[in-house]
Amino acid sequence: MKVKSFLGILLGLAMVLGTSSLGIGAEVLFKDYDVVVVQNLQVPSGSPAPESSGLQMAEKAVYQISRYNEKSKPFEMIVKEGSKGKEIPPGKKVLLIKGEVKEYTRESVGRRVGRSFIPGGEFTGTAAFNAHYQFIDKASGKVIYETDLRTGSTGSNDSVEYAMDRNGEALAKLIIKYKGK
Repeated sequence: MKVKSFLGILLGLAMVLGTSSLGIGAEVLFKDYDVVVVQNLQVPSGSPAPESSGLQMAEKAVYQISRYNEKSKPFEMIVKEGSKGKEIPPGKKVLLIKGEVKEYTRESVGRRVGRSFIPGGEFTGTAAFNAHYQFIDKASGKVIYETDLRTGSTGSNDSVEYAMDRNGEALAKLIIKYKGK
């Protein structure tokens, strides 16, 4: 009887401790920041990516972060670095986003034909985009978080531009998740 009581208490305690971690949300890394500033991504020399892809990705990131920011307004401003007419008010804490293009894979008819022989393969795209992002506290220059985001295109939207749109959306989702609102 004592063994059954002990096991019952132990099981109850394990359930309480095991489910208590479910109530804890994601880490809130960006909760104190009011403004997001996105820099043009760096394009390494010798990369298949055109020089303009860094500027293009920064604009896509600003658009997607602004789009996700509309619902609950966790940030007061989202701007691309060097934008004219966009002054950051003094006293605001600024999150700076830097990045570097790691992969820029154009769509390929040959890969598309090859994937068509795989069941369900016709729904996958052949283009991809990968970037390494750093989130920096602008005042201190300290890197808060770093991550790689790789996105691909889909079958009907098989282009690098679409993969970059999806990369900007993934970046926006990550920022809003770590903002905590």
